[in-house]
Amino acid sequence: MGELDFENVVFGYGGNALFNGFSASFAKGQISCIVGPNGCGKSTLAKLAMGLIKPASGRVLIQGRDVASLNPRERARRLGVLVQQQEAPMMTVRELAACGRFPHHGPLSRLDETDAQCIDETLSLAGVYDLRDRPLRSLSGGQRQRARMAMVLAQDTPVVLLDEPTSFMDAAACFDMMRLVRRVRERGKTVIAVIHDLNLALSVADAVFVMERGRLAAQGAPGEAAVQSAIEQSFGVRLEHVETPSGVAWVPFEREDV
Repeated sequence: MGELDFENVVFGYGGNALFNGFSASFAKGQISCIVGPNGCGKSTLAKLAMGLIKPASGRVLIQGRDVASLNPRERARRLGVLVQQQEAPMMTVRELAACGRFPHHGPLSRLDETDAQCIDETLSLAGVYDLRDRPLRSLSGGQRQRARMAMVLAQDTPVVLLDEPTSFMDAAACFDMMRLVRRVRERGKTVIAVIHDLNLALSVADAVFVMERGRLAAQGAPGEAAVQSAIEQSFGVRLEHVETPSGVAWVPFEREDV
C-alpha cells in the first residue's frame, strides 16, 4: 500500500464512464508524475484524491484511510494541494502562507511561535521569504505560484498533490518550481504531480504514471521502455532523450507514421 491509493475506482460524468475499475498506488517518499493527453482523467484523479468528487464504487485512500471517511480538516492534515492558478486574493505572501496552518488550529485561532517558525521556514523553502510583506497581486505569476506552494508546505502534510503546478509559467519559473519540488521530496514528503509538460515530468519524476482514456497505460521510472512506449502511444508522438551538460532532456517529435 502506498501513501495515496486508488482501488478499483469507478467514476464518470453524465452517465459516461471515465474510470472503470481504476487502480494505482503512489509510493511513499517519491515524486510521482501523472502524464497523459487532455481528457484522459488526470485532473479527475486529483479531484478524487481531494474528496471534491466521490467514486461510484471503489476507494481512494490516503495513508490507508478512505478519503470519504475523513472530514475536511482531517484531509487537510494528510494532503496538501496546490491547485491550478487562480486569481490572487487581497493579502500578503506571509498572510497566505499562514493559511496553511488553519487545519492545525482553525481559521479563528491565534497562531503560536511554532506556527510562526513553520511559516518562516516554508517561505524560505519556497524562495519567497524576501517577498513576505508584498501583496500577492504585485507579484509575477511564478512568484505567486511559489507563494501558494509556501501555503501548501505550511500545512506540513505527509502527501503533497500538485495539479498542473507550472501552468502559465515561463521556462525559468518552471525550472524553479521543479527545483522546489525536489527539495520538498528531500524533506521526506511524498509528492504527486499532474504535469502537462513531458520534459519537466520526466526530468523530475522518480515514477511516471501514464494515463490514456481513463486507464493506467504504464507506470515506472522515466527511462523504462514501457513508460516511453506508453507515452508515445498516448500522445501520438516520438519521444527522444537528449544528453545535456545539465542532465537528460526529453523531447517529443512528430511521429513519421502519422
